[in-house]
Amino acid sequence: MPDPAPLPFESSLAELEQILRALEDGTTSLDDALARYERGVGLLKQCYGQLRLAEARIQQLTGVAADGTPEMKPFEHTAAVEKPGTPKRKPPTPPKLSDWGKNGHAAEPGDDLPF
Repeated sequence: MPDPAPLPFESSLAELEQILRALEDGTTSLDDALARYERGVGLLKQCYGQLRLAEARIQQLTGVAADGTPEMKPFEHTAAVEKPGTPKRKPPTPPKLSDWGKNGHAAEPGDDLPF
């Protein structure tokens, strides 16, 4: 049996949102949750494929030729999750105990600190 025709992007996205809500509410059985998860993975792959095709169709305006016609080149983009070696952000450094005031907020000038 051949694969069914892919859903339009917006329909796939709407179904993914429904699956996410169903999984987050925690009332589905394990078997149902696994089936929905698998369906969601398939829809996600389909959406990424549709986005890649759309990106391939986009042309980037690079300038204007002497005769006034636009100069175009294919749009090239790689999602951040696909870029190898993307530097990871360093987590923020937590404040020192001496930086906190009485009410659990950052100390301000004039706060009477007990330490």
